[in-house]
Amino acid sequence: MIGAEAGGILVLVLLYLFFRIPTSPLSVIQTPEALPTPTGFPSATPASTTISAIQSTAVPTATLAAAPTIAAMQQYTVQDGDTLWGIAVDFHLNLDELVAANPKINPDQLFPGDIVNVPAPGTVDVSQITRQPTAQPAQIASGLSAQVKMDTGGLRLRKGPGLDQDVITKLPDATQLNLLARTADSVWLEISLSDGSRGWVMSGYVEVSGNLSSIAIAKSAPTQGQPAANATAAPPQSVPRDEPYLSAVSARAAAIFKVGQAMGNRANAFALIGDSNTQNPAFLQALDQSNYNLGEYGYLEDTIKFFRGSFARSQSSPAAVGGFNTTKVLDPANTPNWCNKGETPLSCELRSTKPSVALILLGTGDQHTWQGFEGRYRTIIEYTINQGVIPVLITKGDTLESRDNNATPGYINAIIARLSREYDVPLLDLHLAIANLPNTGFNADGFHYNTPPDGKSCYFLGDSMRYGYTIRNLTALQMLDAIRRQVLT
Repeated sequence: MIGAEAGGILVLVLLYLFFRIPTSPLSVIQTPEALPTPTGFPSATPASTTISAIQSTAVPTATLAAAPTIAAMQQYTVQDGDTLWGIAVDFHLNLDELVAANPKINPDQLFPGDIVNVPAPGTVDVSQITRQPTAQPAQIASGLSAQVKMDTGGLRLRKGPGLDQDVITKLPDATQLNLLARTADSVWLEISLSDGSRGWVMSGYVEVSGNLSSIAIAKSAPTQGQPAANATAAPPQSVPRDEPYLSAVSARAAAIFKVGQAMGNRANAFALIGDSNTQNPAFLQALDQSNYNLGEYGYLEDTIKFFRGSFARSQSSPAAVGGFNTTKVLDPANTPNWCNKGETPLSCELRSTKPSVALILLGTGDQHTWQGFEGRYRTIIEYTINQGVIPVLITKGDTLESRDNNATPGYINAIIARLSREYDVPLLDLHLAIANLPNTGFNADGFHYNTPPDGKSCYFLGDSMRYGYTIRNLTALQMLDAIRRQVLT
């Protein structure tokens, strides 16, 4: 019996050793699961890749005190607009680690298609990196500290003050900033970083310890609404990227649009679904009346021309009515007589408009029935998608459900943001965009957006930019512009 048991144990040991021995040399190049996988990055090494091919692009051991092993190294294909710094941020690396892993790459000359070696954090020795001395900023505002606000999703550092300026990189939340100068209206701040890099950021997304008026006005910087010195009448070739309040437009939107085109939807039309904040004439209507001034946002002119005729929809949409909530927009009892029998306000609006896009801002009227908001909102999203219409989900500025009915603060907006990710449809975070406006962009009631005293809510410059409807109009137009450029045309 003892011999049999010993024999059985020997067999088990041999089987264990057999299965533990790698059967393929490719086992040493498996991609660490802990590293993120942004767009353009292979999630795993293709089966056809050989060890020699990977070794040919690995960092030469002579350039580093301790080169990373092949198993710790991944490769990323540079996309349009990438910077080495931005890639480091995406992979939770120190910039020096990425520089050390890529000795043949000039950090200031990165081009689409370049291959960047991405090490696992902490696997490269950065002690031998030599940097050219960086000129120190000529002026730093004394006594003021600043950082990128939390929960912004990152802030874009630009080459100049204005959304038409090229993006240098994206700064993570809580990045420490040195304040150098500002535009006269304090909308844009010139800043430098700890490594000497400098550029411009929007002040609304910066947390400052003191008064911005103590910072000198940049001599060459235009104020909000004035074009830069080198501006031309032609739209910029490099259009601005999405701001923190705009989500990316994914391939899902293009797929929805394709279905809608087969159903006869109009590419150059959009629908409006909402409450009194959408029905208000201050929302977009002036764009159809040519009563607007784009200021520094001149790149939006083509989008206004493209959607001409839809901006006045705020006055005629059966799905955008004062007092509407997610219940009423799905109830045929609230449909006007000119709609078909049995139609809901939502179905009537989409049938009669045949749009490619729907701007949806609901939730304020759900303050007392917030417990069922998610189910009703899902119904609205799914019906819109099934009609071949791209739903743009918009967060609301107020938090009435928490003030009036004991919901968790931000409850409804959190659902809207989560469902945007779940259904992979665009999100316009209006709550974030207006957060730093005087009175948070509201009238005294705390939920109706306010307008400039002169009523010019489509004048995107000067004091008009301090009001809720101006920012609501600008951000909606920016979202439509992104969808038009990336999907509709």
